[in-house]
Amino acid sequence: MKNMMLFLAISFLAFIATQSVIAQSNPAFATKYSGIEAENMTQKYKRSHSKDIRPTELFNQQLMKDFPDAKRIDWETASDVYEAEFEIGRTDYKAYYDNNAGLFMYVVEIRESDLPAIVKNTAQARYPKHNFEDIEKIVRRSGIIYKIELEREKDKRDVKALFKEDGNFIKEIID
Repeated sequence: MKNMMLFLAISFLAFIATQSVIAQSNPAFATKYSGIEAENMTQKYKRSHSKDIRPTELFNQQLMKDFPDAKRIDWETASDVYEAEFEIGRTDYKAYYDNNAGLFMYVVEIRESDLPAIVKNTAQARYPKHNFEDIEKIVRRSGIIYKIELEREKDKRDVKALFKEDGNFIKEIID
């Protein structure tokens, strides 16, 4: 009986630990946007003053089709871009849609342990005296990019850097 209880407790803890990386269906991206166009649309959105909205049924249906397990959904819009911020399990997501509810990008926060080894190794080699802080996986039709915020041990200065999924460094981001 003790072994059964121990097994159930360990199984439950393993289930809880994996909740941050619940597998999602692969949402269909709007095919009319290149990676650069998606980035430009997102940057324009971030520079604008977004406002909270109650989305149309079209947007709600598309979000639930793309991310069926989404909970605690908040919508904002600016510059013809619609951002849905939500959770799946214990993981935070942001999905970006155009005027026609076409998904052009989504972002998911990940843990360091979920970062591909090639990306982690490249970041550690490039920033050897830094610790990993926040990590985002940015998914577009054109591919995946990792945005890593690192903090320098010595003076607590932050740097944000972008890496391709193959580990190649893209650029540092100045906010």
